[in-house]
Amino acid sequence: MKKFLAKLALALLPLAVYLAVFVAFEPNNYFGLRQDAGGNAPIARLRAYLSDPQPNILLGDSRMAHFDMELVEQVAGEGWANVSYGGASLEESIDEFYYLYDQNPDIERVVFGLSFYTLNAAYRTANRMAAIETQLENPAAYLFNLEYNINTLTVIGDKLAGRPDVEETAEHTPDEYEESGAPLPFRRDLIDYAATLYGNCAVSGALPERIYDEEGNLANAAEMAAAMLAATPDQSRFSINEEALEKLLDLAGFCAEKGIALTIVLPPMEQSVRALVCEPLGIDEAMQPALAALEDCGALVLDYEWANDPAWPDAMFYDGFHIDTVHGLPTWTEILFSEVA
Repeated sequence: MKKFLAKLALALLPLAVYLAVFVAFEPNNYFGLRQDAGGNAPIARLRAYLSDPQPNILLGDSRMAHFDMELVEQVAGEGWANVSYGGASLEESIDEFYYLYDQNPDIERVVFGLSFYTLNAAYRTANRMAAIETQLENPAAYLFNLEYNINTLTVIGDKLAGRPDVEETAEHTPDEYEESGAPLPFRRDLIDYAATLYGNCAVSGALPERIYDEEGNLANAAEMAAAMLAATPDQSRFSINEEALEKLLDLAGFCAEKGIALTIVLPPMEQSVRALVCEPLGIDEAMQPALAALEDCGALVLDYEWANDPAWPDAMFYDGFHIDTVHGLPTWTEILFSEVA
């Protein structure tokens, strides 16, 4: 029997070593053994919240995920938990709210990020909340999840290679504003980003094929910008996700019933998105019924996307949707949480 147990222990040793490495380096700090919060992936944000529930929460996609929470607390005068994460769909954020409320019925205030893009019926990402709930409640489901194991190996590789975390900030140079000596209507990367949005906002073939140079920069930016400016509402496939909008309105009613202060915020977008995507495709007009419904839902609506566009210089934006974490986000934090407070 002793020999059998010794052989079994020896056979299981590689698995034990791998699990120890996984626990030490998995990117989401699922087990709470490190000081870091574990990044802004959904499982990391939810696990961090469950470890330290707060009465005030931020929900939404990547546009809400990068706030400096110390500055938020300084501006708002109280602490907030950020449970936003990249790629969150509208339905996913709604389900996330109800899950968090079930875990902590003492939630008092919610800031919920929204945009025309997440309201778009053509923007369909998989709702991960059911799987995430299982992983939160069952460590084995997390330990043996292929995606998280691959992510762990990536983290180890990055650490060994000395690769730093990528921050959404950049310093821009004059050559980003011209092509072949001629001025571009917007920064080259903003034109490229706007063209990316056409994938969920316009019919196939609305734009020519993008061409990139050896450094990965858009090489036909002027052509792309001209094509977007010439687009028409007939080429749009944007429509309001009525089912998701109705769920958001129901959430507003739920919050009112439970005495939860709900703020729905539409973050500002860079001017290139309005000029190259929204206006040519008629999205600005298509959004009006949804905006009217939101105004009547009883929640506080802070609309910086349409009604109160701050018209910031492009250097305050990392790309068309995301505010530069160094050059714009502190300003945005002070504006938003002064209003919320």
